[in-house]
This record gives sequence, C-alpha cells and structure tokens, in this order.
Amino acid sequence: MDSVSQAMNIFGGYYETERGWRHYRAQGKTYDVQFNPRTLEWKCTCPHHIFKRVQCKHIKEIQGGKK
Repeated sequence: MDSVSQAMNIFGGYYETERGWRHYRAQGKTYDVQFNPRTLEWKCTCPHHIFKRVQCKHIKEIQGGKK
C-alpha cells in the first residue's frame, strides 16, 4: 500500500482538493477515483473508464460504500 492510500484510510477514506473534488482509492488498487459533489461527476484513472467512458467497477465500489 502506498503512503497516499495509507493516509486516506487514516483520515476518513478520501481527501478533498481546493476545487471541491473528493479523491478515493478502490480497495487494493492505485486508481484515483474522483467525485465532485457540486456537479455530481465521477472520474477514475483506470483504462476502462478512460477509454470507454463508462462507470467502471471502481466507481461503483466507492458509490456502494464497500471501502
């Protein structure tokens, strides 16, 4: 587990940027799952989401609260 994932687990499971994006990590992965509560937009850095532009399993995992 990398240091960013470790810190996120200690401090509530996500961190928030100054622009309002919340950054999560899928269990056991290093993909950055992002959520903007203002626009309700989800993003993930996995290839499935980037190239197919669909909700990947990592986004669904975070939405389902499986962290």
